[in-house]
Amino acid sequence: MDGVEASGEGGPDGPPTRTVQDLVDAAASLALRVQGGADGLAREVGVADVVQPSRVATGEARAVPGAVLVLGSEDLEFLKVRPDDARAQAIATFLDRRPPAVVVTGGVFPPAAVLEAADAAGVPVFVTRRSTRETKSVLRRVLASLLSAREVVHGVLLQVHNVGVLIVGESGIGKSEAALELILRGHRLVADDAVELARGGPVLLGQGRPGLSHFMEVRGLGVLHAGDLFGHASVMERTALHLVVELMAWGVGEVDRTGLDQEHWSRLGVDVPMVRLPVRPGRNIALLIEVAARNETLKRRGIRSAERLDAELKRRLGGEG
Repeated sequence: MDGVEASGEGGPDGPPTRTVQDLVDAAASLALRVQGGADGLAREVGVADVVQPSRVATGEARAVPGAVLVLGSEDLEFLKVRPDDARAQAIATFLDRRPPAVVVTGGVFPPAAVLEAADAAGVPVFVTRRSTRETKSVLRRVLASLLSAREVVHGVLLQVHNVGVLIVGESGIGKSEAALELILRGHRLVADDAVELARGGPVLLGQGRPGLSHFMEVRGLGVLHAGDLFGHASVMERTALHLVVELMAWGVGEVDRTGLDQEHWSRLGVDVPMVRLPVRPGRNIALLIEVAARNETLKRRGIRSAERLDAELKRRLGGEG
């Protein structure tokens, strides 16, 4: 793709099949001990991420189908304070998202309700003495290594209206400036410059380099840290990639005028919708990226404005005939 450099390893067919047993073996530092659902050790692991029920419930994180379920002290308290029916429903909801395994941190024995539901679903339950934070860090690192080839692309990755947006384009085109304005509008930065992509099942997951992802280089201002400038709510560690926006110089190359022809950007065997935005002085690129993210959400719901207009014009032309 023009304006995008990439480096990576692995082929387009994606990662080999991995099982829960492979995960246990690779995450030896966690000393995972199975407490239930041992028959599920052959379950396939296909998503390089973990989720916590309490954080999903409070909106701090999004539910990721197929991700490993991690239960820390706050999650166990979240379940404990609920009535029996609500607790059972909460557990069922998370197991319905097909986690390959459940990991309880801090050396706490899993609640009976969790063990019973997991056994019924054939999901293995493990205990580790490690902290929740360390457990999540180790699992994510091990899962990324197990599941996929990784590819590093040059661009800026943000979450805009809950849509993972990767901004790419030639050096100096204004990617970081657009990202800064988007952060000021309340959106969240994942990574600037070097974005590491990994395949998580049918989607791409993006994150930055450890310890470096939230630093931004802005010409004239130097190196800035988005979290320090705008607060920790302005940054996040990773997101699924839903849309690629390529910034291009005004008058260079062809631009879709109708929105009927959907382009795609392909990495690691996954096709991601892409739009091209011409850049020139006075054009509010951040606003256009916000609109593109909203429009992508509508498309995912089956609402396509360009196709509606095309159908209406054809209907009227047909009526005039």
